[in-house]
Amino acid sequence: MIDKELELIEKEIEKRQTRLDQVNELSKKAIRIAGSIMAMIHNNEDVEEKIGELRKYAETLKKVDSEFRWHALQALQEYVEAEALYSIKRKGVLPDSPSLNVSPEAYLLGIMDVIGELRREVIDSLNDENLERAESLYKMIREIFDVTRGMRYTESLVPGFRRKQDVARIQMENSGSEILLFKGKKRL
Repeated sequence: MIDKELELIEKEIEKRQTRLDQVNELSKKAIRIAGSIMAMIHNNEDVEEKIGELRKYAETLKKVDSEFRWHALQALQEYVEAEALYSIKRKGVLPDSPSLNVSPEAYLLGIMDVIGELRREVIDSLNDENLERAESLYKMIREIFDVTRGMRYTESLVPGFRRKQDVARIQMENSGSEILLFKGKKRL
């Protein structure tokens, strides 16, 4: 009797393990693609094909059952980060949460991460002596930070968010300092 019961339990757990393995594999692929997209965007390369590929992975991961939702979170936040950088670079706007159709956690974590990518764009703009663009990007960094500054969540609700807030503050302050230094050098 117990043999049959344990056999059924084992089969169910094996099915769940297979689903988890699939989610983990899809997540790894999506994270790699998102990383290459961000590098390509910084290098002003065409990313249309890669964005389409990432969107397919994201759509599959969004359908993951709730049991494995947290296993897909990192990939979906990377998806948000790549889509946000892409949208900012192309249209000058941050995409909203409904347009990306991800969980609130994935959106929030992804836009916090895009601050680092925007900081890199600020530095590139200053290196190209494009102060107007650098200030525009800094303004976006500041807006994201200011809106999220008062948000406080436990690690169990939004894992890593507080740390991302601290990192974002530092990146925002450093970007502002770089712009001030650039302006000071221009006056000399």
